[in-house]
Amino acid sequence: MKKFIKRCLYLYYKLKYRVPNLKRGDYIGKHCKIVNGKKIKFGYNVEIAPYSLLCPHGGGGIHLEEGVQIGMFSRINANNNVRIGKNTITGPNVFISDHNHNYLDPNRPIKEQGDLELNNTINIEEDCWIGTNVCIVGNVTIGRHCVIGANSFVNQSIPDFSIAVGNPDRVVKKYNFITKIWEKVI
Repeated sequence: MKKFIKRCLYLYYKLKYRVPNLKRGDYIGKHCKIVNGKKIKFGYNVEIAPYSLLCPHGGGGIHLEEGVQIGMFSRINANNNVRIGKNTITGPNVFISDHNHNYLDPNRPIKEQGDLELNNTINIEEDCWIGTNVCIVGNVTIGRHCVIGANSFVNQSIPDFSIAVGNPDRVVKKYNFITKIWEKVI
């Protein structure tokens, strides 16, 4: 009976959100909004918590690899490309966007100026933990096994095996493979 219910939910998500590459084992919570589902690639066992929004625009795409978990009330926007690596998890209220609004013409309302046409991409490598209320924008790569502290603003790349916090973010610890401990960065 459990398998039958899972199969029914899988088919329901696939039809409701028009995501052709949704896989069995993927979960999309209640009241999620998925725009342009054909531009979103799901790995196996992806979980999108309730009230989240995935929105690729224009030529952009979102790729959620195997085991990714997106927290409640999160939003992911892509004009170009946003990729989240295997087994990465996010807390609630995370905002990820590879573009920004154009504001250059002071004689026109910002909402009428469209988006800045930049070739930004966001690449979050595998096995990362993105804390509650984190904002990731611009042209950013977050390395493997990184932790981004709650309420951080990330607009620069973070190296592998690092812990970054703050607004703007800064690396405060890195893993030392020789001593096998997380060491503070001065």
